[in-house]
Amino acid sequence: MFKRQTLVSFTVGFILGIVAALVAQPLLGDRLPEAVTGKRQLVAGVVSAKQREGDRLLLTVNTPLGATLVTFQKRVAEISLLVERGDSLTLALGAYQPFLEDPQITRVAKTEGTGAPTAADSTGVEGGMLPGESPDSAAADSLGQPGDTAAEPAAKWYD
Repeated sequence: MFKRQTLVSFTVGFILGIVAALVAQPLLGDRLPEAVTGKRQLVAGVVSAKQREGDRLLLTVNTPLGATLVTFQKRVAEISLLVERGDSLTLALGAYQPFLEDPQITRVAKTEGTGAPTAADSTGVEGGMLPGESPDSAAADSLGQPGDTAAEPAAKWYD
């Protein structure tokens, strides 16, 4: 009787462990250590198409391994604001797949033309200077005090 009870307990515990691992991984995702989730590779590509349909976002990403259709159903508004067509996107994947649902985004690199706002954007005036402002005073505003040679231009915010 003792051996039968031990075998039943072991079998029930084993089955519960497998079910818990299968259920917990999608729910906990990136919070689990790599030893539990398996090795992930970083796949980089360029977003070639973007389409938002209600509560989901579709991105076509061209990677060196091939094209991938990425579907996001979580955090759609945030990802839609962050990622634009032409941006470089890096995803953490177990392996390459042509269709992905809610993968982990590890990096978004903007294209040259979509970076930080220029001085013209912030002032609304071509050249970034206000009427009556000289180029020397505009340069002094971006570098620090006039005549201060130790000041360096600020780094781009997305570097």
